[in-house]
Amino acid sequence: MIRTLTFLLASFILAGCSTNSETRQARSAVTAMESPIAEVPSEGLPPQRLAAGECGLFLWGMAAPRRFTFFMEASSGEALVLHEGTAHRLVTTDTSGEVFGQFFTETHYLSADGSWSVNLNLKPGEVLEGGQRVESGRLVTTGADGWETVLPVTGVRACIPG
Repeated sequence: MIRTLTFLLASFILAGCSTNSETRQARSAVTAMESPIAEVPSEGLPPQRLAAGECGLFLWGMAAPRRFTFFMEASSGEALVLHEGTAHRLVTTDTSGEVFGQFFTETHYLSADGSWSVNLNLKPGEVLEGGQRVESGRLVTTGADGWETVLPVTGVRACIPG
């Protein structure tokens, strides 16, 4: 009799655990469907939107975890970069190389306070509908002390019709 009671008690406990686990998974799935932004890593740049007729350059670091590290709108001449864990505005100082849509394959930027700079070199990839892949690239940050940090990047340039 004690064996039967122990078996029944264990069965109820296991049934309760599996229901709890299934309920948690269902809630997670619903939350993920309600908020696609929840999937964006918090340590990267915030999501960027383009208006009709605008083009942008979106770059991610190739090292794990892959972070959204660079954004530039073609018409502005300014960029947004993830530097030391924070988003910073950059101003374009020089462009060279080949034309890559509305961008160049080599671009130099300066931080708003002028204390550090970024050099961006891109290798264009396949053409996509409304844009083009960035096959590979290097984002080189030079600090005020002269030290350089090299980040391999990949991404896409994209345009919104309008």
